Amino acid sequence: MNDTGKLEEQIKNAMQKWFNVSRCSTRYQNKQLAECGDIVVKFVHPTQKHDAADFDTQSLVDETIEWVLPMERIKVFDSSAALYVKREYVFHCFIMKCLEGQLFCDNESQKEIYLTSDVDETCSDKFNMTKFRLSVIHKVVRNLLEFGGFVVSNRPTEGHSLAIHLTRNRRKESTGIELLCGPITSHDINATDYVKKRANDMQLIAQHKYGIRVRNHQRFQETIASLGRSAAIVDMLESKASSPIDMRKEKNQSSKGAAFILYNYARLSVLFRTFEEKQKTGYYPELPSIGNVDFSLLKEEDEWHLFWVYVVGFPDLIKQALGDGQLARMSPHLVLNFTSSLVICLSKYYRRVRILTENRDHLLSTMFARIYLLKSVYYVLSTLLKILNLEAVTQM
Repeated sequence: MNDTGKLEEQIKNAMQKWFNVSRCSTRYQNKQLAECGDIVVKFVHPTQKHDAADFDTQSLVDETIEWVLPMERIKVFDSSAALYVKREYVFHCFIMKCLEGQLFCDNESQKEIYLTSDVDETCSDKFNMTKFRLSVIHKVVRNLLEFGGFVVSNRPTEGHSLAIHLTRNRRKESTGIELLCGPITSHDINATDYVKKRANDMQLIAQHKYGIRVRNHQRFQETIASLGRSAAIVDMLESKASSPIDMRKEKNQSSKGAAFILYNYARLSVLFRTFEEKQKTGYYPELPSIGNVDFSLLKEEDEWHLFWVYVVGFPDLIKQALGDGQLARMSPHLVLNFTSSLVICLSKYYRRVRILTENRDHLLSTMFARIYLLKSVYYVLSTLLKILNLEAVTQM
């Protein structure tokens, strides 16, 4: 059982013990964390109303010290409870998992998946837009399965446990799971020309919106071609896989989503590179080990929201995208939605807070904590780009 499963089991047992609630639902909050709590527990069909005054909530808080995530405080209402986790502990615990590459570690899968689709990848230069979309989804589904701990095979092997086929049309007779890819309606453009068009769009955005200057012409063109491929992939993943897409509509003619994602990834790359360069010149001291960092200095609600929703919440995103255990309900578009929301949150925080400060003793401790925070965000964002097959850009 993973950490999330263990925590939900611990919460369930505590609710039964303290509030005589036999059934409850657990929801991890993604907004108004300070007001509503980090985790909300709803009592299902409670036998009585509850009031915080009737309970020794501090004793319950003390009991949570043994939980996967210990609690700082707990608020009790008539039919629910709001749980506030110990932030400093969670910062340290999950940043450490990111640094060790263990944020998502599900060793329970290890099932072999035989994954196929309706497209022949050797003819990719001749793809129409529907085939291109199917190819994009196929690759993302493969990445999701592999990241989720499954062994993915292109060929059936004796005793393989499950077959998944991505298709444009459901077959009358099929074995295993079928994932449907909706059609694309477009102005008779093929995939190769569409990627070139998106590259042109991205070049305009790069030069005018983000102020990128052409220094090395060949390198610039390679970067723009990469951005074009990423923009086309984002276009294919914005909608639920089974839903049709009409690319003749004006709303589908923007590449800002891909540009914004990759621009914010490049932002963090430049930040870490700048910090390392200033270390080498002696301006900054060495980054202390994580055990010597005071994460209680991360007091901004924006910092906690960014961390709780997008770092701590990352494993749950993977489970949801994998259908919460039902692979027939896989939803690769959720990965893109999560990524887009992450970079919006990151951008707001990055614009408002100065990360690299002057080399003064009273500023360095907070700066170190923030660098570790952004390292964990960078790890999650890097992993998301790999799953989505978006080519990372380290400077823009």
